[in-house]
Amino acid sequence: MTTEPTHKATRNWFRDLDVYAGWFMFWGTLASLVQPVAANHRQVHAFWTAKAHQALFGAGFGIVCALIFTFLQNGFNRPRTKSISWIFAIGSWAIMSMLVFLTTGHFG
Repeated sequence: MTTEPTHKATRNWFRDLDVYAGWFMFWGTLASLVQPVAANHRQVHAFWTAKAHQALFGAGFGIVCALIFTFLQNGFNRPRTKSISWIFAIGSWAIMSMLVFLTTGHFG
């Protein structure tokens, strides 16, 4: 008599994180770069320093969004339904934007 072990399928919570992180970092950086620079950073050197900070913040914002989105996708949307994926993408972006607003007092 042979008994086969019953293995419960484990979820890979980080499946496709590299793809999602790349896209969210791209859009986060792009969205932060199109924002204006504050009036006190108008000098040339301060302007580019502010733009570099905006780009880094946007990339970090994108990484956190990608983590949230990846966990949602792999936890609740395993068949990868497009409509649910879009809801999760927009929702993770909105959640992060709201958290940034609540912690800093401004968007971006």
